[in-house]
Amino acid sequence: MNGDDGLLSLDFLAGFTIFMVALVVVVSMVPGLLVGLQSSGIDYDAVAYRTGVILVEDPGWPVHPPWELYDVYHKDEIERMGLAVSRDTPNILLSTKIEKFFNGSADGSGFFDYPDDYRRRVLFGDYPYVCNISMSILGGPTYMVGDARPQGYGYIRRVVKVKEPSSAIIQDNDLYRAAVPSNRTQFTVRLNCSELLDPSISPAYRIDPRIERISVKIANFSYYLNSSPYATLKNVRFHKNYATGSLPFPYTSISPEKYRFQIDGVDTTLTPNAHVNSTLYLMLQPASLPIDPNSVIDIVFTFEEPAPDPPRTTISGLHLYDYNATNVTRPDLTFGVLEVAVW
Repeated sequence: MNGDDGLLSLDFLAGFTIFMVALVVVVSMVPGLLVGLQSSGIDYDAVAYRTGVILVEDPGWPVHPPWELYDVYHKDEIERMGLAVSRDTPNILLSTKIEKFFNGSADGSGFFDYPDDYRRRVLFGDYPYVCNISMSILGGPTYMVGDARPQGYGYIRRVVKVKEPSSAIIQDNDLYRAAVPSNRTQFTVRLNCSELLDPSISPAYRIDPRIERISVKIANFSYYLNSSPYATLKNVRFHKNYATGSLPFPYTSISPEKYRFQIDGVDTTLTPNAHVNSTLYLMLQPASLPIDPNSVIDIVFTFEEPAPDPPRTTISGLHLYDYNATNVTRPDLTFGVLEVAVW
């Protein structure tokens, strides 16, 4: 019996010794296994990639009205700054979004404050990232916001296309010359939103007055003059759904946040009562008019000469702002390069 007890003690001792040796080996290896995790830094390339995806594949939030149309008093309502025309058009960016996004500075002179607004609405996360984001448009401007790049940073480059706004250039068109001159004539440009916002047309090629500038230029106005060096433009009015005076608009003041109107290259109000010699130009800012998918908007130019002055212009008629290439110019999508650096 005594011999048997001794063998059991030796077995236990041998097993316990092996267990302790194995435990010591495992414990000694664990710190080595965790060294890589403990010393790893932030993957800035991943942050830059994520930021690039947000910018080129997302239109931002809110969508209606779009974030780029918010003024400084409602800036806090902007949750995300994406540059895509829509979710259905990844890598196709809208020029008005680009202009608003890069209107940022560190000294408070821009619409957005760098870096705080960009951390909150583009970079996200609790880490205080610093960034440099630039956009180069082929044949166009280059935009940039952020700090100078250091020696090491995360980086992504995306090749994109940029959608520019449409415009109507009316020039030397006999359809708009009245056979009998009159002391009071009207020329109308019509936007039929039920046609413009047709859902069957891709957002990349759609004319959308809610998010894009609308431009109308009457060039070579002398073609419509009636043996006179000028005609008198009394006013410009906007009618919704054929109702006269149905739109609230600052007609008597220059309002860059709503529109830009020029006579012969000089900025003026919409009630100029002034002489026109060569050109008329009107640019409406996005969402400056209360537009819904069924709206019909008429832009009415009224020319009037006081009696007993003779009629001075023959311009009259209706010009449709639509998808007809002879009525409206829609620029081709332009190539661009977006670069995001984060550190």
